[in-house]
Amino acid sequence: MRKIKLLSPFKDAKEIWIGLEESGYRRKVFRLVDKELVNSDHIVAGLTIFEPGEASSRHNHPDSEEVDIMVRGTGVFVDDGERVPFKEGDWVFIPKGVHHQHINTGDEPLWLIWMYTPPGELPKT
Repeated sequence: MRKIKLLSPFKDAKEIWIGLEESGYRRKVFRLVDKELVNSDHIVAGLTIFEPGEASSRHNHPDSEEVDIMVRGTGVFVDDGERVPFKEGDWVFIPKGVHHQHINTGDEPLWLIWMYTPPGELPKT
């Protein structure tokens, strides 16, 4: 039996739509890697898509380090009030416990691959 898993974000993911009640904070999360989906003990990972003008809430992962890879689009992340622009192909490292926010400032959807370890929860809004 094959142990390596090939995953498609639009077929194999657990779809989690966040921020539906708050205009400007909506985003589509496709979680692909976690204990439930692939029996991962150490990583949670997926793809989030932000439409133009959409953003995450300001949040943190208290016990997890995060890496984000910008696959498509442009935007800014907010770190302690400072807005730092990013573009397609950039990587972002977020130390554990640091509050942050992602904002799509471009004219097309922003595709952001994220992973954090140890596993933790996504923000509720």
